[in-house]
Amino acid sequence: MDEKNEDRDPVTEDWFTICKEKFINLSPSKKSAVILNLIDICDTTARYSLLTACSQALHCDILAAMPQIALDKILGLLSVPDILNACKVSRKWNKCISQSKYVWKKKWLEMGVGSSGDQKEYHKRDWKEDCITAQGLYHKIDERKALDYDLDVFNDSLITGYISALDYCNGKLVICKFSCDSGGSVFSQQGPDWNHLCSFPVNHHGYPSIVRFLSSNLLIIGCSNGKITIWRFFGLKPALSHEVKLLHSCHGHTSIVLSVDGCEELGVAVSGSRDARVKVWCLKNGNCLKTIDYSSPVLQVSFFCGENSLMKEYNFMLIHSSEKVFLQFWKHDANWLKNDLEKLCIINDANTLPGIHIKNGTLYYCTVSMINGLQHTDFNCKNLNLTAIVGNHNEPLSHNDQVFTFQGIFRKLMQVGLAFSLLIADDNIMAIDIRKGSILFKEYVPYSVATSPTLPQITVGAGKWLNGLLHVRQCGMLLALAIYGRNLTLISWAPSLPEFSFKED
Repeated sequence: MDEKNEDRDPVTEDWFTICKEKFINLSPSKKSAVILNLIDICDTTARYSLLTACSQALHCDILAAMPQIALDKILGLLSVPDILNACKVSRKWNKCISQSKYVWKKKWLEMGVGSSGDQKEYHKRDWKEDCITAQGLYHKIDERKALDYDLDVFNDSLITGYISALDYCNGKLVICKFSCDSGGSVFSQQGPDWNHLCSFPVNHHGYPSIVRFLSSNLLIIGCSNGKITIWRFFGLKPALSHEVKLLHSCHGHTSIVLSVDGCEELGVAVSGSRDARVKVWCLKNGNCLKTIDYSSPVLQVSFFCGENSLMKEYNFMLIHSSEKVFLQFWKHDANWLKNDLEKLCIINDANTLPGIHIKNGTLYYCTVSMINGLQHTDFNCKNLNLTAIVGNHNEPLSHNDQVFTFQGIFRKLMQVGLAFSLLIADDNIMAIDIRKGSILFKEYVPYSVATSPTLPQITVGAGKWLNGLLHVRQCGMLLALAIYGRNLTLISWAPSLPEFSFKED
């Protein structure tokens, strides 16, 4: 036998091997008893070291030890509620998950709560906090608790006749009535409350069918007898009194006016009528400067000039007749009132609904087709090739991408943002997620058909939330106004946004 083997003490050198072999064969209860006895015979220092070593061996945090790339990949497969529940497991988990900006940004984009422009301030944005707020709001929408309703917002002394036209701009609401003794009124919004500012006698000029309140405090009102009246709203200082002053009364249309718009930068107002004509009016003297004839009634006419222009060198005018949609354009320095405008037909579909919108070079519209006796609506977005619009017709003008398809009776596309759009369907107002092609919410609203069944008198107020839910204000944000007769319904976001319950250990 080797000399080294003779000198080896098996009790001190091989005790761990012997104990391990015996310990493995013990029952669970005996294993626990051995460990407790071992702890009891240790002194304080040894006991602390033993417990620390056991804790590290038995409670290894897999998530905390995981590489960041693997963690991001796993979290990316989970929903936002599941990720938030994982944050509640422990402070360590919450810290690891919260530091993953990649995951929270990805979920923020998947939820569609913000616009692409909101991503610019990447390092300043709290992606997790945004996701928590949006998740709470989505939860509130699912429970149909996101909207508040207020019927008969204004008392009968201020609304004595049937409401025939209304518009909202920069916190001010203009209501025009069909009555014998009064005409229009202007109200201001202060949170959930409304203050009456002034009234003016619209009905001396025929009952109003459409009103457009511009940000420059210019009012353009189209009437049932074809007249156009141009007004100026004055807010006097100190703001104790206000007035609306008639600037011009314009004559020229032979049928009801269905759409009006204006541009003070160009010094003109424009109107479209059932007589299939578009007329351009001078804001200085009220004279008719230009008349454009079409083959069918004009449902919509809109300016895209100055900062709102599609291209810096050009001004644009969108014309929606009951048969087609045209885009007419001219250079800034061109004498467009005397010369013929370049005209391009961009939609050749007689089933296009009112409410054509252009956002960031994308044209949004709705079409209606009859399928099996039902009115079937396809919600499509159309990307315009601006190079082709200004003359290079050899390039393809545009292409259609179908965003959403569903069945129902539809009336008007009210407003479009970067993330959502508002659509009037039957007696409902619907918010459509144009990214996912899904319904965000659907709520009942009454509507008026005082002027035309295709032009319900509903106006959208502060619409910045259409660019993403995170733009929703916490109180007093006007969503939509709907009327039926002399009643007015105010629909707004609920006063407080829900908080997603979250507590750390």
